[in-house]
Amino acid sequence: MHCFVHLPLPKESHIDIYLLLFLIIVLVGSVTVYIYYLKEKKEELDIINRGFCPKCKKDTIELTDQRSGGCSGPKILSFECHECGYHNSFSIDDKGGCGGGSCR
Repeated sequence: MHCFVHLPLPKESHIDIYLLLFLIIVLVGSVTVYIYYLKEKKEELDIINRGFCPKCKKDTIELTDQRSGGCSGPKILSFECHECGYHNSFSIDDKGGCGGGSCR
């Protein structure tokens, strides 16, 4: 006599539905977190453009590095605060472009 317990296996369609639901939740969560991250970066850049450090709120922020990919493409701007040590880089679209065969 065999003593095996047969547990009912879930149907494949239920597994597919749960997997799809899980993936949708992960996707929505990831997009939401990324949108929140971009909103925070924009707020920090707005504060820096006014001349203040986003962390200590003093006017000790300084542009430490500026890189570009040439005539087109984004600029990478790095800022640092000498008061509190805040450091961050931002990628900004350069709207200049090339005109007349040379970069502006």
